[in-house]
Order: sequence, then C-alpha cells, then structure tokens
Amino acid sequence: MINREASSTYKGYRYQKIRLAKRVLELIYEDDQTNIIAIPEFRDDNFFINKEGEEVLEQDKEYSKNFSFNSEEIVKSFINFLDQYIELGKPSKMVFVFFTNVDYVKERSTERIKELGLTIPKNGVIKALIDKDYSNEVLEYIKKFLISNYKDAYGIKEEDIENKEQKDIGHYNEIKRFSNDDWKTFLQKIEFQFGQDSLSTIMESYHNEIRRSRFFNASHINSIESISSILLDKIDERMAYDKVFQKIINTDMVKNIFYESEKTGTTLRIDSVYENWNEIEESLGEDKFRNIEEKIRAVCSSVKSSSMKRFNNEATTVRAELKNYDKNQIKALRYRVYESMERTFDDKVKYKNNYAFGELKAIVSELKESAVKDIESLKQDYDYGINNKIVIEKIVMLLIDECFFCFEEEVEDEE
Repeated sequence: MINREASSTYKGYRYQKIRLAKRVLELIYEDDQTNIIAIPEFRDDNFFINKEGEEVLEQDKEYSKNFSFNSEEIVKSFINFLDQYIELGKPSKMVFVFFTNVDYVKERSTERIKELGLTIPKNGVIKALIDKDYSNEVLEYIKKFLISNYKDAYGIKEEDIENKEQKDIGHYNEIKRFSNDDWKTFLQKIEFQFGQDSLSTIMESYHNEIRRSRFFNASHINSIESISSILLDKIDERMAYDKVFQKIINTDMVKNIFYESEKTGTTLRIDSVYENWNEIEESLGEDKFRNIEEKIRAVCSSVKSSSMKRFNNEATTVRAELKNYDKNQIKALRYRVYESMERTFDDKVKYKNNYAFGELKAIVSELKESAVKDIESLKQDYDYGINNKIVIEKIVMLLIDECFFCFEEEVEDEE
C-alpha cells in the first residue's frame, strides 16, 4: 500500500518557497523603486533587502508545536545568525528574522540549564527579547546558554581550543569575548515573527499579494494560479544555482511574469491540485523497485511480447512528451490521473495473483478509459495544456511503471 504521509522536509521547503514569493511581492508593493530584492538559500533560508535598505536574513519554520528559546530550531537559528553576523563584519544595517506559524512559550528548566546555573527570566527569554529587555539576568542566560550550545554544535572541548584551527571552532573565541554591549547590539538585530500563516493559509495570502501587485490588471483575473506557479518555479530554479548572481530575484523578473501571463492568458485556470503531486511522489520514497514489465509478468505469464513492448513504449516515451508542457499543469494532470486510477482499482478491479492476458488487458483498458473520461470532464474548468487522449492513456502506464500502482491482490497486515 502507498504511504501517503507528507514529508516534513517537503512541507518545510514549500513553506519557505511560498514565503519568499509572498515577501518579494510585498517588497515591490512597499517600494516601487526597488530592484534586487531577494536571494533564496543564501546564507539562510531567505535573504531580502527591505525598503530601509537593510539586509535581512530569515529563517522560516512551519511547525505544529510552540517554540521556546531552548527549542532546537531557535538555538540553531541563533547560532547561524551569530556566525553570519561576525562573518559579514557585524554590519549596522542587518536584520535577522525568525518567521513561524506557531507561538512562543516560556522556557522550562532542563539539565543543561541546571548545569549552567541559569535562572529563567520571569516571563521567559523570548518575551524579554521581544520587549527589548536586555537586563543582566536576560543577557546572562542568553550568552551562557548560546555559548554552551555553540560548543556542542561545533564539537568544541575547552582543552582542545588552542589546538583547533579557526574553521573547526567557528567564531567561538570571538563570541566568548562579547561584552554585554556586544550582545545587546547583536540581539537588537533579531526580529521574531510568531503566529504567521501556516502552510494551509500562506498560499491564500500569497495570491492576495498577486492581486494587490501594481503589475496586476483586469486581464490577470483568471491567471492568478498561473502567475503563482510560474513565480514559484522561478524561485525553484534559482534555489538550485550555486553562484549568488544566478540566484537573484529582481523586480524585472516578477514584472515579466505578469507581462507574459497577460499575453498568453487563458479563460481557464491551472488546477491547484498540482501542489499535492509532490506529496504523492514524496510518499513513494525509495520504493521504486519494479518497472511495468516486471509488474505485469509477475501476474500474467501469458502476456504477448508485442503487447509488452507497446506497454513499455507508452510508459517511457511519454516522459519526453510531457517535458514540452508547463510543469505545474503536468503535475496537476498526473495527480488527476492518479486519482482516477485509485478509484478504478478500488471500485472495479478484482485483485488476483494471476491473470489471463485478456483479463489484464481489460483492466488496462478500463484504467485508460476512466482516466480519459475524468480528465475530459475536468477540462471544462481547468487548463492542463494537453488536448489529446493518447498522452493521458500513456500517463496511466507511466504511473504503473513508476510504482504508484500494481496488479497484485492486496494483503491486509496481520494484527
């Protein structure tokens, strides 16, 4: 059976990407003179230049539990913020942002806190930082706690420090020398943004920013999904580049997306289920161990060689054909074909361990006919970019080849 549990890694990556797209549109709206505005995966999750001209390094975290200053993700963020702050020469015009959908809570006592002899501030550390409370009690907690965690992160032992090269211990020695004023200067650059959009709501907020954009006009009304997906694809591409200048997202790039959408606009919209296809692929994990020929021959020894060759060709040649279409349209189409095949297998196929060739051929025909019928119905509302049923039939074979489906009888797990 297929594991449909979404990968937390994928969810985090998607959250980060949508947040970047939304923030890019906000920055353009806030300052119409801005040009270079964002760089994904540069020194942190996202890098921005805000309307004040400050460089912003941002951590984006979509979680289900609230954070305290002791939380692993907060600690890792602060260690990265410290490293970047020092490596960049402690710039005056820099902001570090911790952006998340959840809230914060007061810290609980732990073994580390007891060992360090620390006292948790009355209202908690994060509350103190939000209130700009840099009292001795708060600073003492923060610096001792972070230095202790910094040592762990770099695997530092006090007795080894003199024998370690600088790269092996990060900026440990400099951080240890921070005075209270140094800590205040650093901490004043931290900005917490708790209680923001979750993954389930951030897309709507992102689409609202598209509607609010100064590049948006009446001709874009039916193109919001298209603009949204193209901008996310552009961010995807730039995340993969190694060189900083290749990663840059600027106003002209965003403006051009709106312009091209206006020229090629359609009265139909892209089916938003494309967002779910990645989760389906993630759920498959590393289970892609049998191709379509192995699956068919495992249950049907009488399959004709000519038919097997045709099935193989359908599953392999369609990959090249799909590359000619918009990526998100194809993801939506694959998802809808996947749904159709699930229904057909559940409602119409009587699983067996062995089939006559005629029986197996009838199942394949049923799968193809149902998928074509379902897509034809959906095309009344959505644009999938493909207008011939042959490609849809081939996608059926592709999904079998990619191990999303098989023909064996399902065996229930024993309790």
